Amino acid sequence: MTRAALALFLLESAAGTTFLLLFFPPATLGKGFFSLHGAIALLLIVMAIPLGAPGLSIPAATAAAVLTALYSALAHAGRASAARPLLAAAAACSGFAATRIALLAPRSSGDAWTAVSAALGGLFLASVVLTMNLGHWYLVSRSLPFQLLARGAVLFAGLAVGRALLLAASVAANPRPEGLDALLSLDRDALFFLFRILWGIVGPIALSWFIWRTAEMKSNQAATGLLYVALVFVLIGELLASYLTVATGFPT
Repeated sequence: MTRAALALFLLESAAGTTFLLLFFPPATLGKGFFSLHGAIALLLIVMAIPLGAPGLSIPAATAAAVLTALYSALAHAGRASAARPLLAAAAACSGFAATRIALLAPRSSGDAWTAVSAALGGLFLASVVLTMNLGHWYLVSRSLPFQLLARGAVLFAGLAVGRALLLAASVAANPRPEGLDALLSLDRDALFFLFRILWGIVGPIALSWFIWRTAEMKSNQAATGLLYVALVFVLIGELLASYLTVATGFPT
């Protein structure tokens, strides 16, 4: 169960990172930003493969690793724009591998709810990682437009709200009654579920407004500091979400 939860977390994070990276401008940010995050995504995939999680598609995960490695090498050579098709293919392969785990690893088997939850969780974590590192990039290049950081802050805030809405919708729809019962039971996973909500939902939503305001004020150092805190919140929240999804079959 733990291996499946960790593999789901790693692959959904890799998929989210490679997908969101498609929307960042290579000409503005330079090769280092893209080779760095390509390497991060590659590390996540490589760590997931040996875990042997139920439902893991080894061919898809291996293809994702190879494509991400090729993209990172080309990005390092200054060809991030030309290598975008490789990045898109890597996102598709890692997303497929994560979806397979989200559908097959959870208890009582997963469904569209668990797959969407995994996808949104990966995008959420990727948004805070990319935006936090974008804040650091202003120290590398003083000429970067501050609109990029503000847009990253809006993206993070939107995904934080979207994560909360999906959880609320899944509770209302209750696709896995036995799973929700386990999440609300003090004898089962209620404490973990409470921490998941506080760390992974409430905390990031509260921080998102301050991150956006500091980004709008062109205070990149303050925004980056807040994003560090947000990263800790989201990291803990999404790890708990992956574990609870695999343990209960309920999309958390």
